[in-house]
Amino acid sequence: MASPSLQRMRLYLHLVPVFGVVLSLWSLYGEAPYGKGGDQREGTDRDQVRAASRLSVTLGIACISAIALLGAGASTQASQMASLRFLLASSFIGSGYFLLSLALMFRVARGQSIRLPGVSQLSRRLP
Repeated sequence: MASPSLQRMRLYLHLVPVFGVVLSLWSLYGEAPYGKGGDQREGTDRDQVRAASRLSVTLGIACISAIALLGAGASTQASQMASLRFLLASSFIGSGYFLLSLALMFRVARGQSIRLPGVSQLSRRLP
């Protein structure tokens, strides 16, 4: 049985903007880094970590995809002004991703839910 502070630390690690995506992928698709146990509390802890992992992977992939697409759009523009608009939108996406991850970490610190409308429903489709 994990203590609440250890559980929060696990959730924090999964919500770190870039490195948390790698940890989340590892915990979802690789070996489970937190062991296996039959305790009911550990089951709910694992469910919370799994939900945070799914959310982290969904947000990370969406951010990387949006930045890549906006960067590709910026490189194909003949006008420098249009290219600048794409690059500015790309920077807003990246900054928004970091701020959203930080806000989710604050929600974990307060003991609130980390569900996001629409995104959490989409992330439930991951295994």
